[in-house]
Amino acid sequence: MGNWVSTTCRSPIYLYILLFMIKVLFYSGLFFLLLAGCTSKIEDKKEQAANDSIQKYLDLAKNGNLDFEKRKKYNDIAYSYLDLTKNDSLTRWHLYFVGINNSNLTCFDKLKQNSDELSLLAFESNDQLSIADANKLKGLHFMYTSQNDKAIECFYKAKKILLKLNFPKRIIALNKDIAQVQYYSSDFLGSNKTLFENLHYIEEVRKKLKTSYKNLNQDLYRNYSTIAGNFSALLDYENSILYDKKALKYADNKIRNIITSYSGIASAYFDLKDYDKAEDYVKKILDNPQTKSTNPESYYFMTAVLTRIKMEKNNIDGMPEIFYEIDNYYNDNDDLGGQDYNQKNLSIYYLKVMDTVNAIKAAKKALLISKSYKNPIDILGSLKQLIEVDKKNASKNAEAYIRISDSMQLAERQFRNKFAQIEYETDVIINEKEAAIKQKWIIGGISGFIIVIVILLLVISTQRSKEKELRLLQVQQKTNEEIYDLMLLQKSKEEQARHDEKKRIALELHDGVMNRLASTRLNLDVLNHRRDNKTIEECLNHINGIYKIEQEIRNISHDLTLETFNENNSFIALLNDFVSTQNNTFITQYMLEMDESIQWEIISGNIKMNLFRIIQEASHNINKFAQANNAMISFILDGENICLSVSDDGKGFEAEKTMPGIGLKNIELRVDSLKGKFSIRSIKGKSTSLNIAVPLA
Repeated sequence: MGNWVSTTCRSPIYLYILLFMIKVLFYSGLFFLLLAGCTSKIEDKKEQAANDSIQKYLDLAKNGNLDFEKRKKYNDIAYSYLDLTKNDSLTRWHLYFVGINNSNLTCFDKLKQNSDELSLLAFESNDQLSIADANKLKGLHFMYTSQNDKAIECFYKAKKILLKLNFPKRIIALNKDIAQVQYYSSDFLGSNKTLFENLHYIEEVRKKLKTSYKNLNQDLYRNYSTIAGNFSALLDYENSILYDKKALKYADNKIRNIITSYSGIASAYFDLKDYDKAEDYVKKILDNPQTKSTNPESYYFMTAVLTRIKMEKNNIDGMPEIFYEIDNYYNDNDDLGGQDYNQKNLSIYYLKVMDTVNAIKAAKKALLISKSYKNPIDILGSLKQLIEVDKKNASKNAEAYIRISDSMQLAERQFRNKFAQIEYETDVIINEKEAAIKQKWIIGGISGFIIVIVILLLVISTQRSKEKELRLLQVQQKTNEEIYDLMLLQKSKEEQARHDEKKRIALELHDGVMNRLASTRLNLDVLNHRRDNKTIEECLNHINGIYKIEQEIRNISHDLTLETFNENNSFIALLNDFVSTQNNTFITQYMLEMDESIQWEIISGNIKMNLFRIIQEASHNINKFAQANNAMISFILDGENICLSVSDDGKGFEAEKTMPGIGLKNIELRVDSLKGKFSIRSIKGKSTSLNIAVPLA
């Protein structure tokens, strides 16, 4: 009995302790969950900011209108931001474009490093598209290092994957690379066959989309330009000029494209012995101020071409010093192809001035350089020059010329056989794919018929709700437009208020300060007539009044200084107010990043007005379609250009398959009116980035 009573008395104490411990554990767990959630959000924001920076610098590195060395620097910065320990699709995508930029910027060692890194990440994640991208980067590296057999294997590995995944635009770009390898392997007819097939492919894609796609001009330019190069190699110079001129129609004013086409035309006219026309096109390249800054390797190569033309016209002024200057550049930049050509020209010069010893020396150096990078066409050219200048060893060099020429023909046949085998294997894959597609269509047709019946029943019930949602969206859009208009009206009223305040201060100066000064002057004038003690005492009060006038003038001056400061910062204030309104109105949280070196007060009102309208339109699209958590608006000053980037972490869209809406067309029209550049990149399910560069002059 006693034990039972003592147990019932102690049990509430244990119960209270147990409940207290449960509460402590519960609130501790809740606290750590909240802390982890906050930490996760902070990390997500940091990751988004890093991705935005990578895309920004990739776009700058791709911009052909910027300085060549700056573009290399921007690409290196983009690469430095990559975290290769995070093997996700966005990291692999960014790494691929770093490699493409290194290919275009002739950084071939970095290109190889990027291809190896992407290959490792792609196979770890079993991402077929990234595996195709890695093979393309490897193929580009092999192509630029004259390993054509390996290059064609890599390109066709990539093509097989892209055919399975059905990426037509990327197949078009890859076919262009395949044709380039065929050109480097002296299979000029085969290269043209690939390119003419590619032109039909481009037309099919354009018809399928029922409009011109974003990279249409670039694809057409590259195809026509390479076709022209093939005709030149086949000694068909008339067709070479014809297709280079066709290519110029799609050059889009890109300095690199223009240089390539003018160079091809000049070369064809030179081979036709029309040296005056050849010289005209070379001078068009050299007289362009952008050539040396954005494409220095082209500048020095065309300088070497110009000296060759002048020698054919018996004009050797300034030589051989020009050749030495060009050679120094090639030595500093490890450009063996250009150095080989320059040495052959130097040999021709020495032969013209009857300096046989130096002519032979330069020809031998050209041969040694061309052998070092294993280009058989350049080796034959160097041997041909050596045969002409070294008569003593002409038969020996002629034997080497014939031997290499024969081996080239054999290599060309072997390459064609290998190419035919790879092409056949690819055709088998295409046929299998087409059979699978037919079977898929049969199954899909039966399934589709059943689905259509179900959908028709659902459409009737959901139509009304969709109409209601559409009306709400229209009301929301109208409300947003009214908010923007009210913001601009408010700024206009502020400007009017400042103007009215200036007028008020001017009236105070005129009607208040000036009148009081005049009155004081008249009252003090009495001292010229009377100087008794009473008069002096009365005048002292007027002197004190002068101090009050001085204080009033100081206050007015302070007000004017403050007003001037506010005017200089009105555009920044407008942007800050806009971001604040967006953050208070919509779910997406906006951030504004400004380059402090931008002097907004000297930038024209037309540029600022159009940039603000572009930001409004981009933000409207984000709010309406993106479903984004965060958005970044950033301004960067790059030389004579102001760069605007608007990016978000929303659901994105397939830019290749989506027709541009009225909003994007309006943005493009505004950028064109400012003579700027406009691009948009989007990764479905990841992000969208709008990038604009506008010249200040």
